[in-house]
Amino acid sequence: MARNHWTILGELDPEYNEKITEWRTELVNKENLERKYRELVNVAMASILREREVILAHAKLAKQYGATKEELLGTVEQVMTMGGFPSFRAAMLALDDFFKEY
Repeated sequence: MARNHWTILGELDPEYNEKITEWRTELVNKENLERKYRELVNVAMASILREREVILAHAKLAKQYGATKEELLGTVEQVMTMGGFPSFRAAMLALDDFFKEY
């Protein structure tokens, strides 16, 4: 597995990482919002923050949970309303690479 912020935290503070992992797992598995839509929301939030790797990670999860290319595109198009063109641009560039891969 590639090193990321979670694996680094696990190495530096395993006890805290375990608590955070339990909390994250509970949030991700809540049944009040279908997982596909939860991941599309994550794509939108990551887009507004212009976090390319996070956009790609959650786009992959959204696809895995049934999101279509049109739903991903619609999510990113909606980003313009709150994040403006810079966020939209970052997300479109990330999605372009994502669509080429998948």
